[in-house]
Amino acid sequence: MGSATRVAPFDGTYREVLDLLQEARDLAASPQALSGGNVHANDHRAAPRFPVSVVRLEASCEALRVTSRLTHCLAWVMVHKAIQAGELSPDAAYDPENRLSGGSVCLAMGGEGNPRLPRRLRHLLGASRALYVRLARLDARMSSVAAGA
Repeated sequence: MGSATRVAPFDGTYREVLDLLQEARDLAASPQALSGGNVHANDHRAAPRFPVSVVRLEASCEALRVTSRLTHCLAWVMVHKAIQAGELSPDAAYDPENRLSGGSVCLAMGGEGNPRLPRRLRHLLGASRALYVRLARLDARMSSVAAGA
């Protein structure tokens, strides 16, 4: 065989989590990113007007949901990368503390469809939820395989 680069199964997912974390960081660092200031002009027709403070509170709560989802995803992927690298035993994947957690917050639909929230935040909400759902399915599948063994 040659000196081909070995691609680990979780490398792409790891990169996806890091990219979403970077996007979330950039959003939080941008001026007025979570103030609702970049809501489309047409969006106010679809929903009643709310005070800016309410929109900021909604955006802050949903930004925390994104952070929670991505943190849980990153922790889960890091455990599986460590298993793959031989740093943890394969059985470590089934330890409760290494399972994907945070389901009550992370699986809940948040502000993805809330027109008062900035478009970039809604995008991050959708992308982070899709990633979390994918990993939750994989975690459940691995758990059911282990239970059957």
